[in-house]
Parts: sequence; C-alpha cells; structure tokens
Amino acid sequence: MFEFLSGSSGVALLALSLVSALLLLVIWFMVNRASVRANEQIRLLTEIAEQQRRQTELLMQLANRQAGTPPPPEEEISPFRFVPER
Repeated sequence: MFEFLSGSSGVALLALSLVSALLLLVIWFMVNRASVRANEQIRLLTEIAEQQRRQTELLMQLANRQAGTPPPPEEEISPFRFVPER
C-alpha cells in the first residue's frame, strides 16, 4: 500500500511535501495577519478623519459666533456630541 515510501526518494518526496505545506501555512498566516492589521489601521484612520472633520466644523461655528456672522444653514454641531481623541 505504501510502496512509494519504501525507497529514499519516497521519503524525501514526503518530507519535501510536508515542508512545503508548512511553509505555505506560515506564508498564509503572515499575509492574513498583515491584512487584518491593515484593515484595523484603515478603520482607525477613517475614524480620526471623521473626528477631525467634526472638530473643524465646531471650530468654524465658534469662529462665526465670535465674528458675529450668521452660521451656515447646515445642521449645527453640538459640543456635547463632540468625541475627543483618545
């Protein structure tokens, strides 16, 4: 049944197959890990960009109030909805 393993070439072939399978698993793990980390970084950067946009809108509203100009007709951002950076 396992005649292909009887010779030295059969054992070498089996060892080579096992090593290549292990190498492929390690490569897959590293690529998958890098992908997950990249997705997490993209999510965090998107969140930071959104918070900065809110801060800019809030600063514009405060500047308009100090200058006495009427605020733009957009929805007014409450300082109570403001989420500080972590």
